[in-house]
Amino acid sequence: MDYYKVLGVKETSTDDEIKKAFRKLSMKHHPDRGGDEEQFKKINEAYQTLGDVEKRRIYKMRRNGPFSTMNGPGCDMDPILKMFFGGGMPGGMPGGMPGGMPGGMPGGMQRGFPGMPHVQIFRNGRPVNMNSLQKPDPIIKTITIKLEQSYTGITFPLQIERWIFVNNEKRIEKENIYVKINKGVDSGEIIIIEGKGNILNERLKGDIKLFINVENNTNIKRDGLNLKIKKEITLKEALTGFKFDIKHVNGKTYTINNDTGNIIPSNYIKEIEKLGMTRESITGNLIIKFSVIFPEKLTEEQISKLKEIL
Repeated sequence: MDYYKVLGVKETSTDDEIKKAFRKLSMKHHPDRGGDEEQFKKINEAYQTLGDVEKRRIYKMRRNGPFSTMNGPGCDMDPILKMFFGGGMPGGMPGGMPGGMPGGMPGGMQRGFPGMPHVQIFRNGRPVNMNSLQKPDPIIKTITIKLEQSYTGITFPLQIERWIFVNNEKRIEKENIYVKINKGVDSGEIIIIEGKGNILNERLKGDIKLFINVENNTNIKRDGLNLKIKKEITLKEALTGFKFDIKHVNGKTYTINNDTGNIIPSNYIKEIEKLGMTRESITGNLIIKFSVIFPEKLTEEQISKLKEIL
């Protein structure tokens, strides 16, 4: 599997470009949104490698190195790995050569056979290192919160199901945890909960990768840290004044009043500071955009009166 093709990026793409591509594709193919689960898994697998600087470097070496064709189409790496790590030589030659490490070779195939160059075996873009076990891949979870909860921040209850090795036996366990979602969180963001995923041993504990989806059922739209409202008013209201209420996502109701004789043109924007979303120490604004609805037709009398007034 070509991780670059999976994410639709180039080898020269920056970390930000890879991250943006991953977010876009993960939202598009997420099973909770009717996406393809298999494709979603491929996307996450690709990002696990390309989103990590060191893993990406190793993956690039494997693709471009002298042994890159060994892991290409039509080549099964399992017999090769079995040959080196205790699975037996092709043609019936037994594996398990003498040595202190699994597979019988000290250092987990770091030295190679006598007269052979130093060789590192890769699988799925990762080096097969028998000296140490690897941290389990993260568990993928998605939660949906409301815009109002994003505005205030929330502590979200989450049930985790994971596997754990106890006395060399794999067991399934569940745990209820509470995740702090900071105010201002947006759709598509990812929160990493360290050490709460699958457990290989006390030293190697996987993480939870939590995708955030923010649902908005209000007439207020989010734009970065700003909140935006479109308000239609009549020509009469634009000329003579108006008064209306806005129910904010903070639960409060604000009255917007224009009775001072100020004329409101179409597409006029009113900006109210500090009523937007808050992120750390920065707070956005509430932006109201007015649209003036003109009458389709005026009577002779109305036209006459307007001429007198204007």
